[in-house]
Amino acid sequence: MTQIGIDFSINSPGVCILDSEGYHFISFFNYGGRDLDKKILKAFQHHFSLDEEGVISSQLYNRGVRSKEFLYREREKMKDAENLSHLICEKITEWDIQDAQIYMEGFSYGSKGNSFIDIIQYNSFLRKDLVTLYSEDNISVFQPSHVKKTAGKGNGNKHFMVKAFQDNVLDDDLLIKTKLWNWMKGKDYSERIPKPLDDLCDAYFILQTGILNASS
Repeated sequence: MTQIGIDFSINSPGVCILDSEGYHFISFFNYGGRDLDKKILKAFQHHFSLDEEGVISSQLYNRGVRSKEFLYREREKMKDAENLSHLICEKITEWDIQDAQIYMEGFSYGSKGNSFIDIIQYNSFLRKDLVTLYSEDNISVFQPSHVKKTAGKGNGNKHFMVKAFQDNVLDDDLLIKTKLWNWMKGKDYSERIPKPLDDLCDAYFILQTGILNASS
């Protein structure tokens, strides 16, 4: 059975897939319509280099929200959310998954503001598509604190999550065989965590939360 952890965001979703061959990490990133042919943007240097080295699979996309007028912008957001959801689903179904278990992180209810409203809207489009593909019985959504507890601390920040991944706190023999874990091993991220590492580490612990929940 294939199991999938999805750390969803609007600009940088991360996915961790576990199948019979081990872990696969996928990073999606919004390049904002900028010309990538002229130079590799510094903000995305890790996405490209990790993909080229076969450490992860990267998938760029261009968000289509441009209007500053509320009416048209909201229409663009709906289409944009649909496009991003279809892209994520298209990518994960490349594994020819028939009986996948999908694990996601729920909303942080302490969040507020327009960006939080947007992520609820975009996330809802993705959940709808996932239900269509796999049915609601194959989808589990966990509280953010539950996912963080899997890494060792219910209120741990991103630095804590990345360090827990590096330290292999779950003694996961499959993790230490991955190119991503070996690429991150020994590096210091205490000051800055470059994208997409935090998203991929979160996706891993979301996946592990689902696995632990299923076995309890």
